[in-house]
Amino acid sequence: MSNIESLGKVLSTDLLVVGGGLAGLTAAIAAKETKPEIDVLIVDKASASKGMVGKAARSAGILSFVTPEDDPEEFVKFFVHNVGYFLCDQLLLREFAYYSRSIVEHLSLWNVEVWRGPDGKIQYTKGPFPWGTTTVDPDMCRNMAKYAKNLGVKFVDKVCIAGLLKDEDNVSGAVGFSLSDGTFYIMKAKAVILATGSQNYGVTLLWIGTGNGILFAYKAGAEMRNVEFGNMFDFTRISPEGWIFSGVHGGAHVAHDFLVNSKGENLSRKYQIKPPDSPETVLAWYRETLAGNGPIFVDFKAAQGPQMLRMHKKVQERFGCINSKVPPLKEDKAEVVPYFIGELSCVRVNHQMATSVPGLFAVGDVCGNGSARGGAAPTPPHKIHGTGLLNALFTGMRGGAAAAVYVSALKAINFEPEVDYDQVKELKDEVFAPLRRRTGFSPREIIHKIQDIIVPVDCSIIKSEERMEECLNYVLSVKEKIREIKAEDFHDLAKCIDAESMALCAEMFYRASLMRTESRGFHIREDYPEMDNKNWLKWIIVKKENETMKLYTEDVPIHKYPYKPFQ
Repeated sequence: MSNIESLGKVLSTDLLVVGGGLAGLTAAIAAKETKPEIDVLIVDKASASKGMVGKAARSAGILSFVTPEDDPEEFVKFFVHNVGYFLCDQLLLREFAYYSRSIVEHLSLWNVEVWRGPDGKIQYTKGPFPWGTTTVDPDMCRNMAKYAKNLGVKFVDKVCIAGLLKDEDNVSGAVGFSLSDGTFYIMKAKAVILATGSQNYGVTLLWIGTGNGILFAYKAGAEMRNVEFGNMFDFTRISPEGWIFSGVHGGAHVAHDFLVNSKGENLSRKYQIKPPDSPETVLAWYRETLAGNGPIFVDFKAAQGPQMLRMHKKVQERFGCINSKVPPLKEDKAEVVPYFIGELSCVRVNHQMATSVPGLFAVGDVCGNGSARGGAAPTPPHKIHGTGLLNALFTGMRGGAAAAVYVSALKAINFEPEVDYDQVKELKDEVFAPLRRRTGFSPREIIHKIQDIIVPVDCSIIKSEERMEECLNYVLSVKEKIREIKAEDFHDLAKCIDAESMALCAEMFYRASLMRTESRGFHIREDYPEMDNKNWLKWIIVKKENETMKLYTEDVPIHKYPYKPFQ
């Protein structure tokens, strides 16, 4: 067997965490706190060592949890009926609810500031729902990165992971390359945690995940679950000049309850839409627009009544800088449109955040839907703003601790996964192939084509068989072009991985959406408008078998759960 050192720079660790955002940092910290003697390495293509990675590093602000005045069981019941529509793993959801308060309290141990009163108690805003929302220091990831370093967690920045290594059925590490000079890395590990974020197709400014971890897990043979619910949206306002203010909501975050058509009719009342942020709002917008009652506006004057969050001082300063670039409203209403966000997070995990591939774990946004905690809604944050951060913390704590125990057990028997030279060589050739091509398609061409087909409302949020078949065929034709993709430099090479990830995720999304012949939660079918609990209390599972994408269903074990649609 040839020496793998001849192929690139070799790093060895016990536990490799791919992605250094909030979930990755949480997992690494939890792993070191559980088993201080193991080596933990975080690798990210940005600056994870400085806490400048992921969504939370840019937007940490609101954090929702079950407060002391709430009953966790009421949260579970509300969630199953009004958010997940009975596709939830109710056991995992229950643990999420009952542990949420202690998770928020735990942050102070990691030097993270949560909004507290003079008495030291956590402050929060309460609505008419069984949870509350507090605010948190936007520099939480910086503080956690410092804390992780003090525990002995190591970091490698500016390295793009490109694929996973396997020793027969077990994951044995990963490969990647430096964005600075192209150095090829071979990373040997006893276990790998994916903390790479969701698939947002790079559309918005704030939620810009490209789903790389989903691609890696799929290629390694891991199962995917609830792919058809990767279509989160929000309403964003349009200025009189026609500018769309995406990424910072543009003041449309409350639009769901205060939409009015051109006749002044309130759509929430007209369509009897129940808050919070129901997916039916976009169906109302769609129907009213087709009926000629557009444009649709948000009535900000009516929206002034709800209690607003009192933001952490640092959050106010951070958001003030952003919103200063958004022209203030001159009227009491503004035109709004549904804006596609995505949040496809489909890597399937169990309650310990282990995937179906031995040695591979997933935490945070990469596995929100795949955990089935959220059911028929994009997870995180589905319809409860602020639970995205909580999801990262909950899954990170779970997955980090479980992976640490897994690694410790392997160390106890002196087990070392093998890294095969031929496998590494094949991956290296595949990764760098776009740099060797002189002709072909740029990764941005591929990405823009996927964005063009996934973003329109009637291609992603409001679905029909005819349109989805057309979209799927288009995606497959774009996917073929990836064979001819070319890169100009190492940053371009990373974009090639993004393009492949987006094409794969779009294909899975359309195939699963075609398979589910009903409407449920965020999955709205014009041709199957009713929820079908008789035939579709099922999860759709997607898996790579040989070189084919296979889809099959698995019954939700509703008989084990306390909340049933038949009651």
